[in-house]
Amino acid sequence: MNNFDNLINGEWRAGASYSPNTNPSNLEDVLGHYAQGDAVQVDEAVAAATAAFPGWSTG
Repeated sequence: MNNFDNLINGEWRAGASYSPNTNPSNLEDVLGHYAQGDAVQVDEAVAAATAAFPGWSTG
């Protein structure tokens, strides 16, 4: 089964844990496992988004 990581500041990062994502029409069909970030990763993602916003908003 594929693990899907978080993209933080242009870099794919493994999560602190992974959570399965299931097909809503067939709950036995697991589509993949998606990264669950921890507080440090949330802080890093917010900092990266804050730094990128000025250039993004005027582009």
